[in-house]
Amino acid sequence: MQIQLASEEGLNRAFDVTVPAADFETRVDTNLAGFAKDLKLPGFRPGKVPQAVIRHRYRASIMEEVMNETVQEAVRSALTEHELAAAAPANVTEIKPFDEGEDIKFSFSIDIMPTIELTDFSGLAFDRMNPVIEDRHLDEALKVLSRRGAQPVDVEKKTHKLADDEIAVIDFQGSVDGEEKPGMKGSDVMVQLGSKMFIPGFEDHLLGKKKGDAFDFDITFPDDYSSEDLQGVEANFKVTVKGIKRLDAPEVDEEFAKKFGKEDLNELKLQVKQELDTIHRRSSRFVMKREVMDKLMDTHDFPLPEGLVENEFNAIWNQIMTEAKAGRVDAEDRGKNEDELRGEYRTIAERRVRLGLILSEVATTNKLDVSPEEFNAAIQREMAMNPGQEAEVYTRFTTDPNARQGLIAPIMEDKAIDYILELANVTDIDTDPDKIEEMIDQPTDI
Repeated sequence: MQIQLASEEGLNRAFDVTVPAADFETRVDTNLAGFAKDLKLPGFRPGKVPQAVIRHRYRASIMEEVMNETVQEAVRSALTEHELAAAAPANVTEIKPFDEGEDIKFSFSIDIMPTIELTDFSGLAFDRMNPVIEDRHLDEALKVLSRRGAQPVDVEKKTHKLADDEIAVIDFQGSVDGEEKPGMKGSDVMVQLGSKMFIPGFEDHLLGKKKGDAFDFDITFPDDYSSEDLQGVEANFKVTVKGIKRLDAPEVDEEFAKKFGKEDLNELKLQVKQELDTIHRRSSRFVMKREVMDKLMDTHDFPLPEGLVENEFNAIWNQIMTEAKAGRVDAEDRGKNEDELRGEYRTIAERRVRLGLILSEVATTNKLDVSPEEFNAAIQREMAMNPGQEAEVYTRFTTDPNARQGLIAPIMEDKAIDYILELANVTDIDTDPDKIEEMIDQPTDI
């Protein structure tokens, strides 16, 4: 087999390959012989089918099989000879027509991995936000816990006006241009004001109303409403308030603590404080990870394999199109044309590919790995999230290479981030947990 480097363009390499006819025929005959050994055909004993019959019926498929094997061998040989690492599978660009007895000639191209020079991580600086849980955070968390156990009770006062967090028991009938539509009618429906369970603005019309009030109002369905027929449509709703309820939350006291299996309120407060600390430290970790990613983008510049970028973009774009067909369009994407969206999501794809290559280089260079214990722990977490399907989950992650890689990848990413932070200059800063959660809401592409 002769392999010739035909061209170099960026990270793409193109090769021309020639396989002598005699070598190719020998491979075809060898594969045919192996195939014939167990072949069963009517009228012939197993393994006794004449070669002429086998060649006539199966030579074309065997040649295709040998051709695929030859291409894979050529790719491996080219990468080895030129000391290259493939970034994606090779693409066969041309197979020249040939007759039996002629040399086989074909060409392929392949994207190779870029050379990545890692920055000196000791020169990077980050602030790590340590959440400081104060009494006000604890009190609010206990109130939330109490409200979860609240029971609705009737408000008997006839002059009482509906307020936020209270529950209106209503009958309603919606119509569009005077025509009643399916799914726009309800009886004895309980609506908690402020829950935003109805279309935007619906609950606002209930504020201040009293039991027995009957009224109507116009409202426009949002552009991303689940029913396409109603997206952006103005409708009229006739509503009758049949009753008002308020949520009666239990007092946060010693008895309340005992409902959670605690000896006293102090023990419950300690547990809640620990849980709050865990939640906010997880958020702090996410914010820091995002900052590390941004810094890696700023400090590393190298060409990207176009194939990897294209694959990542296609995965993102297919997901965006699926969401759009279901009526779920991100608020920031509304009003943009397809060219704008494609440009923005390609930038996101490039960022993801670049960060993936950098973190992979960090892991490879520093021999980071996922231990069997860490892998098994990850499987256990997946099994816990899929009760009743534990056996299927275990089998998938232990037998499917793609599923296994999908489970390992985020673990390796975290290990690489931790390695960078060990070398970087990290300053711990006491921070209000509310500020940490606000930073979580900032847009991110990681």
